[in-house]
Order: sequence, then C-alpha cells, then structure tokens
Amino acid sequence: MLISIITPCLNAGETLREALESVNFPSTGEVEHLIIDACSTDGTLAEASRHPYLKVLSEPDAGIYDGMNKGARLARGEWLLFLQADDWLPPGTLQAYLNAIVSSPEAQMICGGAEAVRKQVDGWKNVWLVTGDLEKELTVRNIALGEPMINARLIRRDVFLALGGFSLEYKLASDRDLLLRAAVAGLGQVGINATTYRYRWHSGSSTMNEGNALSERLLCENIQIAKHYLGSISESEKHSVRRWHTRLRVQGAMNALESWDIASMWRHLAGGVSSDPFWPMAFAGEILRSLPGFLARGGRTRSQILRSQSEDGK
Repeated sequence: MLISIITPCLNAGETLREALESVNFPSTGEVEHLIIDACSTDGTLAEASRHPYLKVLSEPDAGIYDGMNKGARLARGEWLLFLQADDWLPPGTLQAYLNAIVSSPEAQMICGGAEAVRKQVDGWKNVWLVTGDLEKELTVRNIALGEPMINARLIRRDVFLALGGFSLEYKLASDRDLLLRAAVAGLGQVGINATTYRYRWHSGSSTMNEGNALSERLLCENIQIAKHYLGSISESEKHSVRRWHTRLRVQGAMNALESWDIASMWRHLAGGVSSDPFWPMAFAGEILRSLPGFLARGGRTRSQILRSQSEDGK
C-alpha cells in the first residue's frame, strides 16, 4: 500500500459524491481511501456506502484536524493525501504522485500545484492558482506569505507522525502550523509539474473563507501562530513571519475599521507596532490601496461583496 487518502467529513452529503468520483480509484491495490466521519446526520454515510472500496469510521471527534489525525493513525499507506469532502482531485493526480514516489525515493513530501474555484452563474471562476516551482517550495516564506496548500502535498506517514500531526490547538489554521513545523525542520520536498488539488470556495468552507463567518476566527488563529514562530525560529527566518504578522494585523485593523470597531482596531495597531515599528505606514498604505476599489464598488468592501454572494448562493 503506497498512498492512503484521508477524507474527514461532517454532513457533507451535498459534495461528497463529487469528491469521491474525482479520485478515479485505481484497481492496482496501491491506494486506499479512508472516510473519517464525525457522526453525520445527512446523506454522507449513505453516499459513502455506495463505494465499497471505502474504509469508513464514524464517531465523534474534536474537529477536522482530529479527524485527519485519526485517519493518519489508521492508514496503512506509506504516504498520506488529505482530500476534503468539498474539494476535488484533478484527473491524473494519483498517477502523478505514484510516478513521483518511484522517481524520488528520498522525498519526504511531494507537492503539486493547486487552484481555488468559486461557482458562478456561468460556471466556475478561478480565485487563485499556484503552479510555479518557487511558489511550491517548502519554505517558511511560502507557508507564511503564500498559500499553504496542505492538500496538494503528499507526505510520508512516518514523517507526519514524527512531526506530531495536526495540533488540535487550532481549529482552522493547523495545516499552516504543521507546514511551518515541516519547513523549520528542513523536510525534503519534491515538486511535480501537475495540478493535484482543486479547492471549492463556498459559504461554509473552512479554508476558502474570505467574507464568511469563519474568516475572523481564522485571522485570530493565524496571528497566534505568527506570534509563536516569531519567538521560536532563527533570525534568518523571522523576516518572513514578521511580514506575515504585519499583514495579518493590517487585515484585522481593516476589518475593524469596516465595522467601526475602534477598540479592535487599536488592539491590532498595538499588536502590529509591537513587532514592526513601521506598521502604521503599512496600515495607511492598505487604506490608500483599497480606496479606489471601495469607491468603485459603491462604498462596499470586498468582504461585504463576498459575504452577500455567499448568502445569495452565487
């Protein structure tokens, strides 16, 4: 058994079929697929039962990262691939990974490209795309300032367990924390020239969540992670994390300004200045950068637009 696909889910009946069908499950015996269900009450388990090759565990858990940790412990494969129940694997993903395993036996992680898409009336619109070799490298800079793309990365099971798996301290941002630990540890990653993951942006997504109810919680967790690494990594790596912390504090202050939450805005200002004395300039620059778009949208912020689109189901 080479690859174990792990899909955590809770009431994912509306999207699970598409996720499972995207796997295009091979009959060679090199891949297994585990469904780690958190006691769904919709059609999730009924959909899973339609696919006899699946291995299903349904029991209460402490969140999505607890589910993925459970799957990693139960997995029989040498490599782990995390597929969320509302996303897809592009055609050819598994074969690209199997080829890379054979050609790069020294690798501890294998990374493909990823894209995020949002459904609109006329089809799927691309939100972001990461395919460049430099963008995919496992570095503190890329994980802090770019897209972490945990799902586009195949990781050796023994390495995942040695890192301690996903921390349950974070409910939404533990994937970034894990990859920062991997980057600091100097894991050997191999990049492949293939797009291996497609994220679905929607109103309930915990990963593609700009403008939805989870975005503020994610922001707070990322700030907590950034503060932790500012106090624990080498000076040569702190520059990227400090830039990330500055960006997060600017984003938080902008959110507070949008809702006229002055107390929150001052907290972000104080937090930003504590690690970057030039933070007020970054905040002012973001206000100026956002002003033309704000006026073009008729006095509505980007997050307000995204929130209304989510509520309308667009």
